[in-house]
Amino acid sequence: MRKIIALVLALMLVVTCFAACGDNGTSSTSSDASTSSAASGDESSEASDTESSEAESSEGEETSSGDVSELNIRIGMEPTSMNTLNSTYSNEFSLINHMYDKLYMLDENDTPQPSAAETVDVSDDQLVYTFHLREDGMWSNGDPVTAGDFAFAWQQALNPEVAADYAYFLFFIKNAEPYLNGEVEWEEVGVKVIDDLTLEVTLEHPTAYAPFMFAFGTLAPINQAFYEECGQDLYNSDPEYFCTNGAYTMTEWTHNSEIVLTKNEHYRDPSKQPVDTLNFKIISDGQAALTSFLAGELDMTELGTQQIMQQAEDAGYEIHSYSDGSSFYAMVNCSDPQLSNVNLRRALALGFDKQGFIDVAIGLPYSPMKAFTAPAVNGADGTSFSEALLAHEGVDAMAPVNGDVEKAQEYLETALSELGITVDQLTLSLDCGDSQDAQTQAAFLQNQWLENLGIDVAINPKQTKDGSADRKNGNYQMSITGWSPDYNDPMTFLDMWVSDGGNNDTRWGTDEYDSLIDQATVETDLEARQEMFYQCEEVVFDQYFIIPIYNRTQSYVVSDKIANIQRSTFTDFNLMTVELA
Repeated sequence: MRKIIALVLALMLVVTCFAACGDNGTSSTSSDASTSSAASGDESSEASDTESSEAESSEGEETSSGDVSELNIRIGMEPTSMNTLNSTYSNEFSLINHMYDKLYMLDENDTPQPSAAETVDVSDDQLVYTFHLREDGMWSNGDPVTAGDFAFAWQQALNPEVAADYAYFLFFIKNAEPYLNGEVEWEEVGVKVIDDLTLEVTLEHPTAYAPFMFAFGTLAPINQAFYEECGQDLYNSDPEYFCTNGAYTMTEWTHNSEIVLTKNEHYRDPSKQPVDTLNFKIISDGQAALTSFLAGELDMTELGTQQIMQQAEDAGYEIHSYSDGSSFYAMVNCSDPQLSNVNLRRALALGFDKQGFIDVAIGLPYSPMKAFTAPAVNGADGTSFSEALLAHEGVDAMAPVNGDVEKAQEYLETALSELGITVDQLTLSLDCGDSQDAQTQAAFLQNQWLENLGIDVAINPKQTKDGSADRKNGNYQMSITGWSPDYNDPMTFLDMWVSDGGNNDTRWGTDEYDSLIDQATVETDLEARQEMFYQCEEVVFDQYFIIPIYNRTQSYVVSDKIANIQRSTFTDFNLMTVELA
């Protein structure tokens, strides 16, 4: 794995870090499958893809302090993992944020603030962070939170046997990558427990957005004794195997149906617990979710299609929206004997209409993907990187938003000649989410490729967890999925494609691309660094190890119970700041 944490000046830190990857399997995802709806496993609209007019307490919900409050929130997928070491989807990280208190946490403005750490000292050279933990930090089992809990968690994240997808997120720490590669001992890594309440962290390079990294879910603490008692396989797999230090703790998990979080009685700050019980209903199908919302069974759900949005409007609900920064695409397995041919990949990428995909298969105000890095992510001057890229290239988009059928046919002819086959001998398949919306979107691509290129592509609907596992194992040809930014810098998108990247399931990679990312990691000249990112984007739109489709705008509705809720590019949802009506 390559270093991904590059030097970035404070100028670039306009927004924040947090997101995840995912599919567009149902109605709303953020690269974590929650709202978008076409990926091979996602939450609902992407990725990272109701109605109840009053907060009424049911019988038996009374406490000495009054009625118990609760919210019913839809998520579009069964988590692939709730182990902080293995989670990759934005919905998973959103749940983790409610259950784990990290050294920093993002506030309502998506700005990292000390949290589990009461104070933080940073050396003059910006290399050493000394965290002074709160004395009142406690685990849900009553154990005190210690500096050793963070050090243990990070050591596990860098353990090759754990195989954490986000292990590379710790590479900004001195010797973290060499430790993962077995080149140094743990004592040589820049993580030192001074005492129970003091943790010293030394970085590889000054990293202006280090606070955002310390706020990321993979860097959450782990109660070592509890973890070792459960074992790696059982840890965070069911409620009895959870021990958390955040505002909420898990009390129920009916797999593929519902997750229930309740207030952590040991948590220090009741203001971060505005609701007693959070019920997360796992509903992959967007229409089923809206039906539940209108029946008063949900208090928030995403609107993944035009038809669903119209139904919500007709029922009198206000439509809320925000840019979640997600890019959606069909990931390509470049180790496949046929798809290893770059000209075939180019034919597929240019052989359909991205704007038509949005208009016909989705019907929501999404935008065709004009660059891989989402428009919400900023570049060297604090403005949209993708806009700067297009200006630099002198184009409206890195690839035609309506496709280029004539060029695609030329690429296909070349590919067939190189492969020594005819078009009817191509055997291609496309994985997507198992919702009707996801299958509709996949069918649009299927029809376009058949009509424009004569290529018959089979569709394989899959649950998010299965689609994610198949991509990881290389058991796929093409798979619709998505990615949301983890922090506000182009690196969060472009470092995905290094040869040994933990989230690179394309089986594609070159020394040249890896070198660009390595150089950008340590480059202090922001303009020179931006040029390196431009070159990376050019490679993406030449090699087409992904087939770009769209960028998502997330639309959703809330019930009358909710007066205000935080949702943004870097925070999928935050119910610790929710305001009840």
